[in-house]
Amino acid sequence: MDDRQSERTARNQSLFRQINDEVARLNAVFAQLSPYGSWVCECADTSCVQSIEMTLGEYEQLRADPASFAVYAADEHVVGEAELVVEKTDRYWIVQKVGRAGAVAVELAPPSTNGAGYDVPCR
Repeated sequence: MDDRQSERTARNQSLFRQINDEVARLNAVFAQLSPYGSWVCECADTSCVQSIEMTLGEYEQLRADPASFAVYAADEHVVGEAELVVEKTDRYWIVQKVGRAGAVAVELAPPSTNGAGYDVPCR
């Protein structure tokens, strides 16, 4: 995989991370009803429509590393040339971007990468 392809995979996954940051706000509101929220798979495939279940705490822990992404638990959601699977659960896998893709993922990460800045409405 060349640098251009690696950069594209990181940009695609960073877009899904931005969507999940918004989803985090919604899941925080509903956390009292169900510990698991539904999240968008953050794989590099822009046509992917899989969702994954994570707790808000799991997502915040994931976001502590801007080169890490949550993907659907299947090999076809992993780009082996640009990322490594660093954790597997029965609900999702965590991949970490490496090389040029890792650098781009860190560069594109929002300033707050640990979820602490989520605005959660009071009930």
